[in-house]
Amino acid sequence: MFQILLENILLTIIIIALMLLSMIGQVLIGIIYQKLINEAENLSSTENKHLKQCKLKFQNCYQLNGNVPNISVFVDKFINRLVLFRLSLNGLRSLSSQLMMLSVFVAGIGAGIGVITGETLLRLLPYYILAIAGLYIYFSIAAIVDIPGRRETLKINLMDHLENHLLSRLKNNLSLDDTPEKVSSPVKEKAAKEKISTLPKTVVLNDNPLNFQTEQETRPVLPQFSEDEIEELLQELIV
Repeated sequence: MFQILLENILLTIIIIALMLLSMIGQVLIGIIYQKLINEAENLSSTENKHLKQCKLKFQNCYQLNGNVPNISVFVDKFINRLVLFRLSLNGLRSLSSQLMMLSVFVAGIGAGIGVITGETLLRLLPYYILAIAGLYIYFSIAAIVDIPGRRETLKINLMDHLENHLLSRLKNNLSLDDTPEKVSSPVKEKAAKEKISTLPKTVVLNDNPLNFQTEQETRPVLPQFSEDEIEELLQELIV
């Protein structure tokens, strides 16, 4: 019954290859998500470059804006930017499903060619069996891999670490930077100037332990005369 598949071996190889590529794509996506989930459970000491970039971007965003208003959107954008072979994981998933549909289409082409050449329905049945078996295996693998579920688990783990661990640590570091012990020097200088301005501007030297004389003490005291006394002295000098 499967002799027609051997007679059109090239067409059969194309169908099987497309099916295998679509299944491999699903498996690769599941492996990547599972690896990220395992690393995200211990995100503080992870060595994964993608998760390190996520932490660094989150820290930079918090330091620039003082807050990250919507962590859910931040995590979604990070997951959407995950790539494999320069192709996003969402794009790879779509490509995987398209390859499966293409394999079914090629199997339909093989059956159509058989109808044109006068083959009976019994001889064309292997193409239908191959297409149905490929679809069954593809959807079984998709259910086992559960890409949407793994994606949601990764998102929950990332949000848990960013909100409950990294965000609180960044807030504590920011509060330590704003303590009164780290007041800026211009403020200190201004306070010192105000304190100096309140001091008295004159100092009276009442007690001098070294017996130094002030300028007023060393200046000679001149006698004071009235006008009559000055006129009498002038007259005496003239006479």
